[in-house]
Formats: sequence, structure tokens, C-alpha cells
Amino acid sequence: MRFQAHATMTSHSGGKNANITHSNKVDTSIEGRVINLVLRDDGAFAKGTIDLDTVDESTTVIAQKLTPESIIRAWAAPMDSLDGGFAIAVQVWKLTSLADAVTDLPAPIISHLAPGDVDKPAPDASLLILNERLNNRIIDVRVAATGAVIKLFSGAYELAVEHLVGQGFHWIHTPALINYRNPGDDDYFSVNYIDGQEAWLTQTGEYHLFMALSAGLERVFDISTVFRREKEVTTRHLTEFTALEVVFNLQHNWEEVLEHAESLFTHIIHGLQEREKYKGLLKLAKRLNSSAGEIRLGTDVDGHLPRVRFSEAKALLRNKLGFPDTQDQDDLTKEEEKALGQHLANSESEFGPPTDLFLLTHFPKHLRTYNVKTTEEDPSITYGFDAILGGQEACTGFQAIHDHRELRAAMQARNPPLDPDDDMWRPWMGSYEAGAPPQGGFGIGLNRLLQGFLGLSYIHETTLWPRDPTRLAP
Repeated sequence: MRFQAHATMTSHSGGKNANITHSNKVDTSIEGRVINLVLRDDGAFAKGTIDLDTVDESTTVIAQKLTPESIIRAWAAPMDSLDGGFAIAVQVWKLTSLADAVTDLPAPIISHLAPGDVDKPAPDASLLILNERLNNRIIDVRVAATGAVIKLFSGAYELAVEHLVGQGFHWIHTPALINYRNPGDDDYFSVNYIDGQEAWLTQTGEYHLFMALSAGLERVFDISTVFRREKEVTTRHLTEFTALEVVFNLQHNWEEVLEHAESLFTHIIHGLQEREKYKGLLKLAKRLNSSAGEIRLGTDVDGHLPRVRFSEAKALLRNKLGFPDTQDQDDLTKEEEKALGQHLANSESEFGPPTDLFLLTHFPKHLRTYNVKTTEEDPSITYGFDAILGGQEACTGFQAIHDHRELRAAMQARNPPLDPDDDMWRPWMGSYEAGAPPQGGFGIGLNRLLQGFLGLSYIHETTLWPRDPTRLAP
């Protein structure tokens, strides 16, 4: 049997897996010799009726013992009568049980919205509610609205690969186990590696991706799991997350980095908004946030997103947005990012059409990593940028130093310094000494991207099994 909204029934010969819905009001009811079932299939519901006088003994026994969330296969015929908001009504003439659920399963925080259910408001954004959902993640993701988020993450992944491969990029895999780390950064996870060797879990595949350019690969990317030893649970940080990192040879100037980032963001966002395979998922996700997916890309006539220099953003924050004490030498706070995002989303923004995504460019050198190239006009300013989506940083990119002499000097000038001749840095340094082309790239946190796209309160909701400083299970 197959049931979906507005679908037609198949013949008696087919079987279809389905779940008995968990509902406070509608599960299994017995009226005389008739058992009524509510069957759930990916957010659609069918009303199933079993007449015990017309089915075999095996079906009778199974039907009388069914529990909410059990998995069955039902053979049924369509019925003419339809009521109560069901997608279809069927007369079940045979059942087999595929998996029996126990009777004391927790109820999902988010309602399935089975016919007869009263819609619950979207769960509040408290950490307590989030943890209850995550502790019962299987039940939570069985709810179609929650499951849609996980499927949309897969869609973002698919669209990213589609776009990059279409642009001539090669997908390579960078190592998660590394033997180098930046001194002064205690956000690495250490690993007890073989024979007492020091090792860490990587925070980025950037180093190996840039090394691949020296190997002649020209355009490469990786989508990988990376790790960061965050100290606190926040709305936008995980200790394990998915990074999409893209690097490539530059033909002209650093504008190419901005353009590649723009085109990738546009492809992913428009794809999720416009393709039929994702429209139904977006509709389901709107139960978690009514404005989910309503991201505006305020591009100009050339297709470019607004580009706001860091110094312009700081002046705007001081003069218009209520941050009179913010300084040009200080990084943006979370509140400042949010204020800028709200301002550019306003129709009165001086930067062009309303937009929920823009590029913040030309960061001060001391706020970027040592290998970011500085501008010719001012060595204190870099060719570095962030992409701000929904008032939150979702991407960082830059033109990289490619001359080995300049890179060596930058490593030694770092505070604390890096020794380019140390064993841990020799492979990296050697790739530039072999001759490296002009280059740049960017990294997108796919979890952050989806969080911003759907307007989710916690980044945890974007991944099936999130990890943060307090969570190693399920």
C-alpha cells in the first residue's frame, strides 16, 4: 500500500511499510469488531479500518496487539469515504508486523499533526527543551517536520557538490588526523596516537587543500567532519561539524574568491527554494519556523551580493545601529553581526535591495590568520571576508599568500610565531617552496548555512547526532 497526500491507491497485491502514529487522541481504537488505525508515512496519514470478521486470525492477533510507533506492512483497498483530514482511507485486509514498539516510548515534543491532533506551537528555544528532543532523537526525527531538516541538510550537500563539480572542481579528501597545531590555540582535540606520537583532530582541511594546488590540481574542495574544542554550549557552535572548504588558483585577483562564494551560496539557496524535491520538505520545516527558507538574495544588476567593507560596517554600527563604542580594531560581536544583518535586510539599506546574505570584506590583518594576503594600499588590511547569513557568520574566505618567502616571514611574525622549519610545518612550507600559484578560497559551515536558511534557534537541530561540550550521546 502507498499513501501520500492526494495519491491513488495501488492494487491489493502490493505492501508498504508504515508507522502507527503516536498521538494522544488517535492511535488504535476498537469499536465492536472493528479496529481503526492511523497510519503514518513521512508526514501523510491514512485512516485504516480492520473488520475482524473479514480478516484472518493472524491479522486479528496483530491488530489487537499493535502499539504506537510499531512498524507494519498493510495490504488494503481504498474506501470511498474520507473524513477528518486523512490523505486516504483504506480497508485493511492483511497485516504483518515488522517491528513492535514498546508501550512506554516518550511522546515527541513536536506533534506529528495527525488528524484529530491539536497543533502544538513550535517548541521554545530553551536549552532544556532542546536537550529533551536530542535525548530522544529517534522519536524526534520521526516527526516529519524534524526529519525534513535532516533531509534538507542532505540537499545542501548535494547542491554544493553539483555546483562545484560543474565548475571544474575536484573533490579530494583531507586527513582528520594531523601532527601540527597552531601554538596558542587550545581548541584542538588531542589523540593518543600510535607509539606515543602527538596527534590532533583537525579543525580545517585548509592546509592540505592549498598543498593540493601546488600539486597541480588547480581547483579542489572537500566536505569533511572537523572538530573544535568549544568550551560552552551555544546556539551556533558544535564540537564536531561539517565544513565545506573550497580553494583554487586565481587568474586575476581576489574578486574571484568573492564571486565563487557568491555563486555557490546562490546555487544552494535557490536550489533548496525552487526545486520540486525540496519544496515539500521546506513546507514541513515551516512548522519549526514559519519563515524557514524565505532567504532573500539582494543582488545587483551584475548578480553580486552587497559587499560591505569592515570599516564601513564599524562606522554604520557606531553612527546608526546603536553601538557607539565599537572600535575598528575589535572583531564583530554576535550582537553586531545580528544588527548588521537586520539592517541590510531592511528595504532602506544603503547597500542595495533587501538581502539576508551579504559579504563583509577587508578585515584588519590582526583579525585574520597569518597566511591571508594584505592589500597593496594598506598592509594592515587584508583580502579577507566573511559571509553573513541571517545575521550570523556562515563563511570565511581570503586570498592566500603564495610566495614562499612572504609566507615564511608571515609565519615568523605571527604571535606566537610558527617555525617554518619545524618538522610539523615542513610539508606545508615545502609545498610553497616547490612553487605555488596565486590562490584563494573559503570555508562554509554547512550546519551554519542550514541554520540560517531555516532560521533555527540552535545549530544542533541541523545534524542528526550533534556533539557539543556536554553531549557525546546518542
